[in-house]
Amino acid sequence: MLVGRSLGLLLLPVCCALTVLPGAAQSAPAAQPAAPATQPSASATTRSGGDQQPFTIGVTVRRVVLDVVVTDSSHNAVHGLSRNDFAVLEDNKIQPMQSFEEFNFDATKPFTPPRLPPMPPNTYLNLPAGEERGPLYVIVYDVVHMEAEDQTAARRQLADFLAKKPEGARFCLFLMGQDVRLLQGFTTDRNLLLQAFDTHRGEGNYIPVVSLMGANLGAADTAMPYEVMAYIGRYLEGLPGRKVLVWLSSKFPEDVPLFGLTARIADEQIGGLAPATVGGSLGGPPVDTFGAFTGSNAQTFPGTSPASAAQGFGGSDQTTMVDSYSQKLMRDAIDALTEADVAVYPVDVAGAKPNLNGMDDQADHIALVTGGKAFYNTNDFVDAINQATQDGGSYYEISYAPTNADYDARVRRIRVEMDKKGYHLEYRRYYFADAPDTPVTKDEKKAALEVADVQAAHKQGDMLFAYMQHGAPAAHQIIFRAQFHAGPKAQATKAQMDALAQQPAYFAAGKASKVPKNLAVQTYTVDFLVPDRMVGALNGEKELEFAATAYDAEGKMVNGISQKASEDEGDATKPAAYFRAEQTLDVPADAAWLRVAVRDAATNRIGTLEIPLPLTPEGSAQQQAAR
Repeated sequence: MLVGRSLGLLLLPVCCALTVLPGAAQSAPAAQPAAPATQPSASATTRSGGDQQPFTIGVTVRRVVLDVVVTDSSHNAVHGLSRNDFAVLEDNKIQPMQSFEEFNFDATKPFTPPRLPPMPPNTYLNLPAGEERGPLYVIVYDVVHMEAEDQTAARRQLADFLAKKPEGARFCLFLMGQDVRLLQGFTTDRNLLLQAFDTHRGEGNYIPVVSLMGANLGAADTAMPYEVMAYIGRYLEGLPGRKVLVWLSSKFPEDVPLFGLTARIADEQIGGLAPATVGGSLGGPPVDTFGAFTGSNAQTFPGTSPASAAQGFGGSDQTTMVDSYSQKLMRDAIDALTEADVAVYPVDVAGAKPNLNGMDDQADHIALVTGGKAFYNTNDFVDAINQATQDGGSYYEISYAPTNADYDARVRRIRVEMDKKGYHLEYRRYYFADAPDTPVTKDEKKAALEVADVQAAHKQGDMLFAYMQHGAPAAHQIIFRAQFHAGPKAQATKAQMDALAQQPAYFAAGKASKVPKNLAVQTYTVDFLVPDRMVGALNGEKELEFAATAYDAEGKMVNGISQKASEDEGDATKPAAYFRAEQTLDVPADAAWLRVAVRDAATNRIGTLEIPLPLTPEGSAQQQAAR
């Protein structure tokens, strides 16, 4: 089973350059890589007229962001509540709220598609083509843990849902089979999502009609789903806002313990018993059994009495069990999902059955600790995914500054209370107080050591790195035009080969591997054009960062660059209409995707677009649609 773990770097090869067009902007010489994002750029300028350069003081402020889904007894979202209706407790201590905001999936703003003039070939604007609403939705089709008899109905109903998915909802689709593969990046386009069912796309690149290879692909591997969850959490980390992970499967091979929760609280929150001391609802059952009461959910909790000690990982808290390797992987998964603000919504595709198969417990627990909801004992998967979409898109976002500011890696238990009765609450129940940017697991420490001396512009977790990943959602905070040109194919030079060897597609075990011999490359030129008035409105210094990244057909980065440029003030009486820059990137000739971005370094606002390769031949009138 291959679950790729990126080293989390956007590397800066020397075979790329940022050239500034006359009268538009200035930058460091092309041979010099851009400064890391955490440092002031060497090309920064000032409009004050003084000799001092502008500077930024970075301050880390600790905040816990909590998404709370509130539904009534009919599973309908409850709107119109205020911050005074909620109380947030951490380790039984009231926490002062810093912010409170309601998000309503159904409350959409009118959208008028932009009317654009015809564009030349290979020229794109990153304007949205339609409305975009709600959080980011990720669907994992887990064929490894899906029984053969369940797959036909699951495949058909998933296609039915995607064909009628809510307008403007952004979905991406992963297949968990021989490896974990992104079948379709984030899009609002139903037709693009349905292409994942095209059996002509090549083995492993579509949702199979039926797969009988589950046993050979690791169905008995109890840690596999949590490894994949950790991978998806890292993929989403840095993207703003809530994310919803809909997991389609017949089973989870191992239960996630309710770390940080006592047996009594677990029984109240999953079993649905009325809490005696809260004065309201602790959340109710984060599960829809469609009429079937399991009655056994709390029994899988390892505690033996209501006073049972809370569970932990690796000494992070008292424990009644020995921390196993799989439990450490579970913590890695929960940490990754928490960092990325992901709630898990498992859907059991085994359908209605007289005897529940055990996924009810596992699904309940992973939904509970991440703030999601589980669905099982139903033959209507379309309705289940629709409910997950609606539940995940209507919520209250609450942030607070913890009164316990110690980074001691221990469990922090979260509880949300309401005075109003009759509501069900879904929210994540705990987090680990790990110091920011500190590697926790052995794998994270090993990865940090491997790249300690590698020069990088961005690392996993920052916004530009997240938005530059293949299949990431398009960003429209900065609108720009990009025109692409491809040079002739030629055999890579030694300098090009050395630079490409450092990229993830040719990177193994922390050491540069050999690039294929006789590798053909093309030099791509990207002409960026950003409206000057937009830059001025975002950042008076008019300093922008430009990035370009190429990917192969499997979604691995084969080359990338990130560089900053600042506008030349020139004649103040003749301000430029556009901020313009030209960037070049050496790309293997068989690359499949090219993604570019413009970022305002001061405000962190970003615009991105991604296009398929190869480009339309020069001189052709054929148009391509940017994805």
